[in-house]
Amino acid sequence: MNPSRPARHLSARIPGMTGLLLLTALSVSTSTRAAEKDELASVLRQLDQVQASLERARVAATQADPAEHGRFFFDYRQATSDLNTIRGGVGRYLEPSRAQPRSSHIGGHYRRERP
Repeated sequence: MNPSRPARHLSARIPGMTGLLLLTALSVSTSTRAAEKDELASVLRQLDQVQASLERARVAATQADPAEHGRFFFDYRQATSDLNTIRGGVGRYLEPSRAQPRSSHIGGHYRRERP
């Protein structure tokens, strides 16, 4: 047996193995991105539930006896604003806006008189 022959045979397989590893990494990356988007969509649904809970708590607080109010109160307006900010950020990540084509001015008037 020639000891250099297995080395040549192995070197012929390396590009194929590299390609297989690259394809595997790309498919894992794609499935990872899909899993991330699924989780972020779940976050949006949970934020909707939190918003609904906050609204119920706000209504309950307004219906409570004013004598029961303590020194501090929960700022529902700020909490709602923060939730909307988070919701907007996640939404923009999930559905990024695409660049709009530049509108170039085309006159359309191509007929001119000679002087």
